[in-house]
Amino acid sequence: MSDPAASSSTATGSDLPENDTNGIQEPKAPDVEAPKPAKPRARLGPMEIVQLPGSDSEPEDDDDTAVNTEEEADEDLLRDFPDDAEDIHLQHSRLKSENLLPLNFPRFGKHLKRLCLRQNAIASPLPEGVFEGLEVLDELDLYDNRLGPVVEDEEVKGCPNLISLDFSFNNLRHPPTLPSQTRLKILYLVQNKINQVEAGQLDWCSSTLTSIELGGNRLRRIENLEVLTRLEELWLGKNKIRTLENLDAFSNLKILSIQSNRITKMEGLDGLVNLEELYLSHNGLKKIEGLEKNLKLRTLDIGNNMIEEIEGISHLTELEEFWANNNQIPNLRALDTQLAHISTLQTVYLEHNPCQTNDPGGYRRKIILALPQVQQVDATFVRQS
Repeated sequence: MSDPAASSSTATGSDLPENDTNGIQEPKAPDVEAPKPAKPRARLGPMEIVQLPGSDSEPEDDDDTAVNTEEEADEDLLRDFPDDAEDIHLQHSRLKSENLLPLNFPRFGKHLKRLCLRQNAIASPLPEGVFEGLEVLDELDLYDNRLGPVVEDEEVKGCPNLISLDFSFNNLRHPPTLPSQTRLKILYLVQNKINQVEAGQLDWCSSTLTSIELGGNRLRRIENLEVLTRLEELWLGKNKIRTLENLDAFSNLKILSIQSNRITKMEGLDGLVNLEELYLSHNGLKKIEGLEKNLKLRTLDIGNNMIEEIEGISHLTELEEFWANNNQIPNLRALDTQLAHISTLQTVYLEHNPCQTNDPGGYRRKIILALPQVQQVDATFVRQS
């Protein structure tokens, strides 16, 4: 679906196609506009113009956040919270690092499961002992603060049972190395300043991590992630990656999002035998290829590329969503051979191709006739007779 990280904690980042205005005019009830489909979860900012493959320009990032810190945080923010509170949300509370210790998080240690400190002005290093004794805490959210360039293990050692850790929208230049976190499954590092994952940096979570979000960074290669053999979700949207490589270790991977990069060839996907969702929109692809072993694919998003032909997908018999909008596909002849026999297919996006812009009156009708199983064409539901 041409994200979506990111999404909530959730994303990698592209715009939805516009609504189709070429529906069939019939005497019965008109087609119903479909709700906008869910996007990949990577939490990126608004979609930017994607540079053509080969461009190396890199805008300077502003280290400052939009958090207003002129007013001081109230140190009694938690005075009304009972000791057995399981959830604490202090989003946009003007908190700085020096405000954290007076909040006395350890008093919630036997019960606190989720702590949200989003959109504050918390900078590195975190105060020693700030999370001491939070032994049942499984979600720590520090999204949109001023952490970096590194986060040390000592800073989060007091909560050793984390399942989910969010450092998105900070100033990290390296993935954190946190050996005390022996149960971590989900790590969010969206929109930082990470330009490389070095060997050994993620060994500490190799046996537990199932999802990592690295969208919106400065990565140029997929490297040194192969230790994460339990990964089910890999989010790499909005980086500077040119090649699909070093993916063979991810036999458990179900979602790969690598939108808004500089990829020109679909390759290196043979080892992803359990892949269910593949997002490759906003790249420089010219051909659909390399999917021979990805028989479990349910969603394929190749929108906003330079593809000229629908091909190489006839064997994807579990496909449910096919997004190929905003390409260079001249006609719909391949629908009969590539998609017509796939009974699971529900959604097709082909708008903003020559096959639509050159035939605005007949485009939608031709798709419905060729693919009677489809329930949605572009952003509009197909009316069932």
